Amino acid sequence: MKLLLPLLLVSSFAAKANQVDIDNIEQAAMQLNSIELVSLTKQTSGYDQALAYYRLAISQNLQSQSKEASQNLDLAIEQLENITKQDENDDEAWALLAQVYGLKIAYQPMKAAYYGPKSGKALAAALAINHENPRVYLVQGISLYNTPAMFGGSKSAALSAFNQSIALYHQDSSDTAWGQAEVHVWRGLTNLALNQTDQALTDWYSALAIEPNYGWAKMLISQNK
Repeated sequence: MKLLLPLLLVSSFAAKANQVDIDNIEQAAMQLNSIELVSLTKQTSGYDQALAYYRLAISQNLQSQSKEASQNLDLAIEQLENITKQDENDDEAWALLAQVYGLKIAYQPMKAAYYGPKSGKALAAALAINHENPRVYLVQGISLYNTPAMFGGSKSAALSAFNQSIALYHQDSSDTAWGQAEVHVWRGLTNLALNQTDQALTDWYSALAIEPNYGWAKMLISQNK
């Protein structure tokens, strides 16, 4: 029996992504349904579970549950780091790991010097493995949007990354597909930052055309139209 434990651990970390689970996670996240997200963290494993922890952390942070949010990001990091150790060519895991590291910076700015380089390396790994993955450019754009200009951030560069991501989503056939509506929201935020409000609204309506129940897109439209 002792020999089975390592095999079971490997299996849980390397479990193949399930698009149905990912879709359920994304729908719950768009509606900020923390109860459902908690349930999904228990029902899933591997990459899917890491995505559920990541989405749950965002929902909790918006509900002023910062301690719980940070804990769930740590669980996502643990899961994704184990996946990438077992498969160094998993671009999806590297991309999500880069995003989770980046979110740790947003929640804990004092740790930027620690998580910033780790996020950059994870993103570079994802890009080197698959330069046609739309989620890689989504994460790159989010990073460029959120990073101060003095540290290499750029709204115009973020816009280019989001444009590339959107173009690639039209041919995305991954079994870990998520983020197509989200990238339109981020491009809208970037256009808003560049004083292009009409284009921003167009982006947010595009997000709703993809995901009609996307609460974030609805909120941004109501705040800016």
